Amino acid sequence: MIQLSSIFQGFFMWLFPLTAFVNAVISFFLGALVYLKNRGSRLNQSFVLFAFSVTVWSFSYSVWQIVTEPKSALFWARALMVGAIFIPICYFYFVISFLNIVNEKRKILVFGILLSFIFFLLNFTSLFVVRVVPKLNFSYWPEPGIAFHPFLAMFFTYAIYSWYLLIRAYYKSTGIRREQIKYVFIGTLIGFLGGSTNYFLWYDIPILPYGNILIIVYLISIAYAIIRYRLMDIRFVLGRGAVYLLSLVTVVGLAFFMMFLNGRFFSDLSFNVTGPVILIISILFFQPVFRFFEKFASRYFYYTFYSYQTVLTDLGRKLTRVLDLDRFSFLVVSTLINTMKLERTAILLREEKTGEYQIQTNIGFKEENGIALVNDEFLTKWMERTQKPLVYEELSLLIRDTRKDGEKGEERKKLEALRDDMKKMGAAFCLPLFMERKIIGLILLGNKISKDPYSEQDVGLLITLSNQVSISLQNALLYSETMKFGAKLEKEVAERTKELKEAYDDLKKLDKAKSEFISIASHQLRTPLTAIKGYISMMLENTYGTPPEKMEKPLKNIYISNERLLKLVNDLLNISRIESGRLEIKLEEASVEELIVSIVEELKNVAKEKGVYLKFEKPAKPISKISIDKDTIRQVIMNIIDNAIHYTSQGGVTIKVKSQKLKVQIKISDTGEGMTKEEISRLFESFARGEAGTRFWTEGMGLGLYVAKKFVDMHKGKIWAESKGKGKGSTFYIELPIR
Repeated sequence: MIQLSSIFQGFFMWLFPLTAFVNAVISFFLGALVYLKNRGSRLNQSFVLFAFSVTVWSFSYSVWQIVTEPKSALFWARALMVGAIFIPICYFYFVISFLNIVNEKRKILVFGILLSFIFFLLNFTSLFVVRVVPKLNFSYWPEPGIAFHPFLAMFFTYAIYSWYLLIRAYYKSTGIRREQIKYVFIGTLIGFLGGSTNYFLWYDIPILPYGNILIIVYLISIAYAIIRYRLMDIRFVLGRGAVYLLSLVTVVGLAFFMMFLNGRFFSDLSFNVTGPVILIISILFFQPVFRFFEKFASRYFYYTFYSYQTVLTDLGRKLTRVLDLDRFSFLVVSTLINTMKLERTAILLREEKTGEYQIQTNIGFKEENGIALVNDEFLTKWMERTQKPLVYEELSLLIRDTRKDGEKGEERKKLEALRDDMKKMGAAFCLPLFMERKIIGLILLGNKISKDPYSEQDVGLLITLSNQVSISLQNALLYSETMKFGAKLEKEVAERTKELKEAYDDLKKLDKAKSEFISIASHQLRTPLTAIKGYISMMLENTYGTPPEKMEKPLKNIYISNERLLKLVNDLLNISRIESGRLEIKLEEASVEELIVSIVEELKNVAKEKGVYLKFEKPAKPISKISIDKDTIRQVIMNIIDNAIHYTSQGGVTIKVKSQKLKVQIKISDTGEGMTKEEISRLFESFARGEAGTRFWTEGMGLGLYVAKKFVDMHKGKIWAESKGKGKGSTFYIELPIR
């Protein structure tokens, strides 16, 4: 009986250091994975601090339990209290970051940080931990000093207040957000209560800290919220980490195999010779092995490895070159299927006048099911109201949070019907395409082949991609309508006449109609865009009062996007006027130097923000005034300098001007990306863009240089570009006659 009692006593005494060590390891790796997922996120950073505090406490706890000397036990007891001191304030910081109320609770956070550092300093004195003494089955248990009691009050105050904030947010939230809050609350509550069982023995209450094992519940709960409800989603990091680990093990195994062969067959060679050779071979083999396992995981386990920015950039570059609606929709669908490894996907387009949907491209869905999903317009109205995509796995949560009575009861029934329809057709994700908050189309996505849920990275990519696709879709629809309009007119021309002259005249009319269409559309767009610019500018200048701080960045983004769209409209309007012969230049005596100085002054902040220089090297002798249209020449010079800034990452832009014979030559040089001969040959064509343009400035349309050449031609001048190749910069020349 005595032997059995000793066994149980030994088991439970090893239970405490063992569980503490397991908690430390899991907490450390969970924190590391969350940090690697998104280092810049405040939520991820706050969780890492909390996880690190738990790690310090758990690891020190495990060592403290196995030391055999009082001095070492006292040191590790104080070390574990370092973690315990910072756990409540780090937990509070994590909670307010998770609930997006850091600014609201900043004073409480700062006060808690100050208290924590005070207790941290006191921890290394007898005011916090007096000594360690035997208690119950523990050889060394700390006795509290006078400063320990206010720390304990602070510990539970911040923990309870954090729970209160989570409970309050839980009842105000719905859907997946509510589930995230629930699992964070349950896990951390159980973890805190389990860890708090250590404080009984501090006050000589004979209760052993068996609750330590419950700390693992906090880790499991957080991990479940990450995997099931996309809280700080780290699955991509886990997958890629597994591939790296497998690649490393393979290369290390290869190195040991080569060492074995060396010892078996080349034993007369010194390891000083063969060792570096084996090391070099292993290093060279790592990347090919890694790529092999990455492709293997993607092909046979359907695990998706993709770069968020790479997908967007590649698709954006391709979409700028595609205006045909069928090719456009197939490009979007194939990109989604190949990138995310989907079973099926489809694009539905909505008729603006009737509101009816038509299937544009479909891979894998039954067509009747796709149309049935949007027949009653509930899905359309729901997404127009929420301005968010709809995920099938979140529908059950939305239904649960919707009341059964009154108007909400009717909405609940429709949500249930929508869930059944999505399940029937195998749709997992509904991605709306918006134009001015109205749906113009819908992308339906099926499940992943791997059956994995959509990750946070997937959702972020799809939302950003929907904005990009919406803009390109509008261009494709406009192009499609123009092509249909053109085809219709050509058919009418062919039916009415067989003579070449009449066909030529009708085609000229079509071209004129196109120009007038662009002109009218541009005029109609410019008026509201100018109004938007004025109102946003007044809001940024606090004309209507100081806007909330969180609105400042969105307002600036709106202003920049509006300016970009206004420039595009002006370019289209100029093209329309040039092609119709309605644009006339007004010549007047003007100084080219003064024009360049004013442009440099206007663009210097743009260059400064980009981190490049912008300088004008004035000629030794002033250039005489020449007869030009100031507005159009100013637009030409500004367009080229603005382009040079956008396509230059290092170095800068230099402007020179000189007079030679009967001409004034303006030279604009940059240290940017440079161009190939092929790119230079089509540089001044309409809608022509080089490879650098699609990478550095995806918003451009390739009209600026086309308009610039037309303006220079109207002055009887010349404009051309030179470049020594990629990465060697570019130089633009503008020659204007002296008249």
